[in-house]
Amino acid sequence: MQAETIIHWLVSALKPFRRNKIPPEKKIRAINLYLQGLSYRQTARILGISHTTLWETVQKIAEAVYQPKILAAKKQRNFIAVDETVIKINGRKRFLWAAIDVESKEVLAVWITTVRNWWVARDFILVVLRSCEGQPVFLVDGASWYKSAFKSLGLGYLHVTFGPRNCVERWFRTLKERTKRFWNNFRGKDWRRVHRFVFLFAFWYNFVRIHSRFDRPPGDVIEWLQEVMPQLS
Repeated sequence: MQAETIIHWLVSALKPFRRNKIPPEKKIRAINLYLQGLSYRQTARILGISHTTLWETVQKIAEAVYQPKILAAKKQRNFIAVDETVIKINGRKRFLWAAIDVESKEVLAVWITTVRNWWVARDFILVVLRSCEGQPVFLVDGASWYKSAFKSLGLGYLHVTFGPRNCVERWFRTLKERTKRFWNNFRGKDWRRVHRFVFLFAFWYNFVRIHSRFDRPPGDVIEWLQEVMPQLS
């Protein structure tokens, strides 16, 4: 299925745009080109629109996707890789957390925090569990905050340095390949916009971008819409 067809379904369901002075098809193509790696100005130049209009378009779709705060449909999951990496917002160090289903490669949750400790890890794991049925095994590195977090929740985990946990490391590399356009330093007074951008990128990764292992996106956008639409109605 073509990427722009999936984005069209999303726009039709969520209705993020109140006015359509620019044809919806052009907005859909703009969103896809931007998430693939082009800058606002490059995308705007290709499509013959202003970069300000493009920025507003991306912000609106990001807000619509973020509203239900669900990145993946709830289902049986066996192994989940969790990790965090350093990013910069206005030059200041922050921590980006991510969780990925090892088998399906879906991104289940992303978070940005100012610190990393066991109670932040605990709260993040609770968010991840919203997309899980059963009791998945978590794969983590040797950081002390994970050990304390899982102990407090009574959940099983494995300390894994390489192998299946690499999927979350690869996702971080994919994200940073995109954000190197602005030197991996997010700018903006509102943290929520940064979080929404990362969330939107994870959504695009789950449901639009073709994964080399499957020759299709990792997730099913129809399943996602079926789960989130009742919350938005």
